Amino acid sequence: MTDQANPSGLQLLSLTLAYDDTRFFGAILFTHPDHPEEKDEAVLIDHTDEPPWFRLTNVNPDARDPAAAEMVEADRIMRFLLRYTPDRIGRTRADFPRP
Repeated sequence: MTDQANPSGLQLLSLTLAYDDTRFFGAILFTHPDHPEEKDEAVLIDHTDEPPWFRLTNVNPDARDPAAAEMVEADRIMRFLLRYTPDRIGRTRADFPRP
């Protein structure tokens, strides 16, 4: 069951990011609260030197499509975080235009 506020049906379980002066890496974990028997979803995050300044890799080889729910949510979260903290990776707000 999904709702309009959370159409993916995923719930953020954990977000871990490690930064140095200009780079970062980490992981985002999601759970399925409406389907607890399903495996948690993990998306790895890595720095890139060009927009959008990050790369996402789904740990599940069957869900590497960028349209997969966990990839869409991870992308949305990263764009939000980097838009409001661009200085953490040596960028400015202009590097993260609003969609």
